[in-house]
Amino acid sequence: MHAKSCNEKRETINPCRKQNSFASLTLRAAVCSICVMDKKTSRDRARPPRAIPKRHGGYDPRVVQRVAVIGSIAVVCLGLVVLVAAIVISERTEPSVSAKTLEHQSPFDGKRAYEDLRKVLAFGPRPAGSDSLAKLRVFIKDELSKAGLRVWEQAFEASTPMGKRSMVNIVGAVEGTSDDIIIVGNHYDTKYFPDIAFVGANDGGSTTAWMLEMARVIGAKRTGRTLWLCFFDGEEAFGEWSKTNSLYGSRAFVDYLRGRGELSKVNAMVNMDMIGDCDLDIRQDRDAPEWLTQTIWDTARRVGHERAFLAFGHPIDDDHIPFRRAGVPAIEIIDFNYGATAQEHAKTWHTARDTIDRVCADSLQATGDVIYHALPEIDGFLDM
Repeated sequence: MHAKSCNEKRETINPCRKQNSFASLTLRAAVCSICVMDKKTSRDRARPPRAIPKRHGGYDPRVVQRVAVIGSIAVVCLGLVVLVAAIVISERTEPSVSAKTLEHQSPFDGKRAYEDLRKVLAFGPRPAGSDSLAKLRVFIKDELSKAGLRVWEQAFEASTPMGKRSMVNIVGAVEGTSDDIIIVGNHYDTKYFPDIAFVGANDGGSTTAWMLEMARVIGAKRTGRTLWLCFFDGEEAFGEWSKTNSLYGSRAFVDYLRGRGELSKVNAMVNMDMIGDCDLDIRQDRDAPEWLTQTIWDTARRVGHERAFLAFGHPIDDDHIPFRRAGVPAIEIIDFNYGATAQEHAKTWHTARDTIDRVCADSLQATGDVIYHALPEIDGFLDM
């Protein structure tokens, strides 16, 4: 990548019954205060009348003080009643915690994806054309096959600043009830550095592990369009990024589909990259189709992950770009702010600091929940 509702009945609160909620306790306190004052006033009324010496202005200071106390209690009680009413209204209009939790649950297991990440990183640095990437490729294909997906490869030769490189794209196909296709893609290579051991835990590793877990939870078949989980080779540039020195795998795959007359069957493409950051903030791809952005961001809000899906996006060159140039509705899902600050990003992205301790299972879970639930919504929009 490169920078540029709750309908449950509720009982009326009865202050004479034992209640444990904050609202009921508050109301009981107000009632008790009134009762205490009422008892005190009753005792005062029961005493025999006595002569009260006149004071300045004709009012007894004790009477004035009592009136003031009663007035203060009345104000406090009124405030408490208003507070109780606000709490009750809030409880009736906000979905229950259990309802929210149930709604956002998906079969996606972020912890299992995190364990896959450990296995991916055990292969070491994985630049395009390397033996370590070839070994990872065997692992990926095995895991996709275990999940019941049909697995196939697209091999090609790429001309790079370092000479010819053999590269291979991997596809795990989920059979749909429609022959049309939705692609979820990522890159499984890491950038080549001659002087550091760059394992790319977040950049290249997080999405590779995430894709394997997504394959497991979706399985061999789905209702809707056929789903291709595409692992692209050669996303990273050899040296400086350029249009010809980057995105080798996705560019070759679009050409492959175009040559076979199958590109028109691809209805949408969602590209995943750098989604493991513990401080997850995914910003909108401002060049993506509005309907596709809206579908995914609405899903994030619905399932409770809106804090990780933010607005104010910026353009990113990544594996979605060749598809967009070919006319396929495409969107990039990326947190291109590795860490909490721009300074931390600069110290971590494409450095030896991109290690597993800076990736969190919760982040993999959040993106997994959102995309898992968004895929049927994407289908629904395309069916309209």
